[in-house]
Amino acid sequence: MIGLAWHTIRARRSSLVGSFVALALGVGLLAGMALTLASTIGAGDRGPTWYVTPQVVVSGVDTVSVTTGSGEDRETESLRTDQRLLPADLVAKLSTVDAAVVVDHAVPAAAAGAPGDTLHPWSASTLHPFGWVAGGPPTAAGDIVLTAPTRHRPGDEVTVHSVRGAQRFTVSGVLDGAPPALYTTDAVAADLAGGTARAVAFAAPDGGSGSALARRVREAVAGDTDPARKVRVLTGNDRRRAEPDPDGDKREVAISLLATTCGLAGFVSVFVVAGTFSYAVAARRREFGLLRTAGATPRQVRRLVLGEALAVGVLASAAGGALGTAIAPPFAAWLARSGFAPDDFTAHFIFWPVAAAFGTGLLVALTGAWLAARRAGRVRPVEALREAAVDGRAMPVVRWVVGLACVAAAVPMIAVFSSIRSADATALVMLVAMLLIVACAMFAPLVIPPLVWLLTAPLAAARGATGMLARNGARTAVRRTAATAAPILVTVGIAAATLISLGTLFSAVESATRDRITADAVAVPAGSPGIADATVEALRAGPGVTAAVPATDTRVFVRDGDSPADWLGRYIHGPDAARVLNVPLDAGSLADLTGTGTVAVPAGRWKLGETASLWLGDATPVTLRVVAVLTPQVDLTDTVLLPWDLRAGHARPLADVVYLRGDPPSTVDGVAVVPVGDFVSVADREQRDTNRLAAIAVLGMALVYTGIAIANTLVMATADRSRELATLRLSGATPRQLVRMVGVEAVLVTCVGVLLAGVVTAVVVAGMRSALDGLAPSVPIDAPWRVLGGITAACLVTAVAASVVPAALLLRRRPVELAGIRE
Repeated sequence: MIGLAWHTIRARRSSLVGSFVALALGVGLLAGMALTLASTIGAGDRGPTWYVTPQVVVSGVDTVSVTTGSGEDRETESLRTDQRLLPADLVAKLSTVDAAVVVDHAVPAAAAGAPGDTLHPWSASTLHPFGWVAGGPPTAAGDIVLTAPTRHRPGDEVTVHSVRGAQRFTVSGVLDGAPPALYTTDAVAADLAGGTARAVAFAAPDGGSGSALARRVREAVAGDTDPARKVRVLTGNDRRRAEPDPDGDKREVAISLLATTCGLAGFVSVFVVAGTFSYAVAARRREFGLLRTAGATPRQVRRLVLGEALAVGVLASAAGGALGTAIAPPFAAWLARSGFAPDDFTAHFIFWPVAAAFGTGLLVALTGAWLAARRAGRVRPVEALREAAVDGRAMPVVRWVVGLACVAAAVPMIAVFSSIRSADATALVMLVAMLLIVACAMFAPLVIPPLVWLLTAPLAAARGATGMLARNGARTAVRRTAATAAPILVTVGIAAATLISLGTLFSAVESATRDRITADAVAVPAGSPGIADATVEALRAGPGVTAAVPATDTRVFVRDGDSPADWLGRYIHGPDAARVLNVPLDAGSLADLTGTGTVAVPAGRWKLGETASLWLGDATPVTLRVVAVLTPQVDLTDTVLLPWDLRAGHARPLADVVYLRGDPPSTVDGVAVVPVGDFVSVADREQRDTNRLAAIAVLGMALVYTGIAIANTLVMATADRSRELATLRLSGATPRQLVRMVGVEAVLVTCVGVLLAGVVTAVVVAGMRSALDGLAPSVPIDAPWRVLGGITAACLVTAVAASVVPAALLLRRRPVELAGIRE
């Protein structure tokens, strides 16, 4: 059997090379995505960069947790929040600890031409090493110290935008080697912070024990049991947890994006590899028939096939692992450049993702080969020889079982996401599309004959030899047609279902957003970290302005079963909201959204007059009275409206946007006033750009792989048709006619794949539109026809080229030589 296996390997090089390429690239894709995802683990672990010199740091908590069960069954789910500020009385209490104490106030602030987005007291400069570029520390209330690189020098005047609006300061010095920040005198920083602090840092006097200092600090805060005032006492590398983590959100985005990408990569890899190996074995029925006639047992046939699959699988999976290791770093770098990951994010070699991809590829290859080999080993010798010409039973039991299972799984999912009437339906889009694609691939042998008959009706009417041959070949060799159409189905199906569904969702959100804003103009920050209350008052007092309503978005956290859920919280002045926003309500009134104990909630979870328990963005637990219930809308999903006065001490003391009614001034220091249409258009354009890059990140690598798979599968299929082409040549067909026949068949295969992909897309998009119906003023189907047309055209060109070129090369041989090429 070893000699026989070696002979078949040499005789069927094209088939084995095709299998090798499909598996190597599939494992490479899966390994590359898995490596990139695995590289996010621990990516944020580092030592402190701000709190370098103190031994102990006290800061507010930055997590919310839900604990369930008890004993061994006790489980806790946590989410990261903004860091809670330390109140002024707690700061005063901590300042009495016997140690060198630095109270680190941190205020959002920015100055043109200077790095950093927070302002700190000068005493905080001792918390980390630094050097001087020029000048010295601030001594007067109007002094400020900047960090390099900056164009400013000591003596320059700069405008600083902070919680007090625009203020003028004089540069007293420029630091080198310090983290980006702005420094004023301690008194000015404390005044701007309202007495609150981001952290309090401690250093033991005269090189004393850090552990003893930490114990004294813990004793100082031990008596305060109010959960809203809970603090953390941090030492060692944990001190970095008191520092802002500007890359935290990017890491979460990268993890979410890469999880989706990795799932899609796994699906297309398994789909293509299983199909390729199954087809490669099924195409050898004549060879197996000869082996059975020569006395080989079914077990020997299966051992032969599995032995070849094992040899190819090991080599190809190893090559794929090396390829994945090579493509992961460039992909990670692209994610960082595109803003989906931190700037310093890199992918590095980790053994277990590569090993998992290796094992997955090998298992899928052996499974695909084994399923096909079982059927090949069961047939009688004469039947095998007869089946080599025409597909008799193209729908084995396995196809029925897998196809029906996928349909059975997809139907309830479609029903669910069509009825939940929420944007959350998008989470099921790709999964439903995958199930339907597999189902279409399994049932392809049933639908291919009528589809080909329909597509080739014009060719039949023309009565040309080329059209007749192509038509008959595609209809009778249904296994070959199904196998070659499968990569086209997955390429177009995944792209179309995903892009059209997400485009439709975004169009619905855009429609709702445009309908929501009834203001005449919108004020947005310009060169400042936000809009200060003083600036809001200046806008409100402007001539011709009848309403100026600020709003700030934050995160809130709501218990969802056994874990906290991340929702959107929007602070807004309720009594004036109706003058600038069209917020549909099921019950209550936004005019009651006042004080610090009220909330407006989405319908379905709470009722009017009930109390809602949640955590604010800084992890502060609150219980608020429901004064309004929002009508379900696509842009208000998982959103609560909070009273403006509750923002103090819990959210950034700056507004993200101010909605204006009347005729506002065109220029205000630190603010840009723009028409509502321009504001929405810019936001929509930015969102579309982000969505486009996200689609590239999720679909790009997978579509490149499936594109290669199209070419690979069709090259294999054409190379295995040497006997058929030889017979046609001996029957009088010319090489040109046969090349045209192969080209027409490639076009038919592409059409079949695209039509099946169209069925998948239509079902998914119909479900998505049903889910969004009534959640927005309009739900237009938004299809990127140019992109989808380009993908379809690329599939067609690839299919034709991958079929015609190998056929033309085969037909350069004499018919007799061609007929014996496999024997």
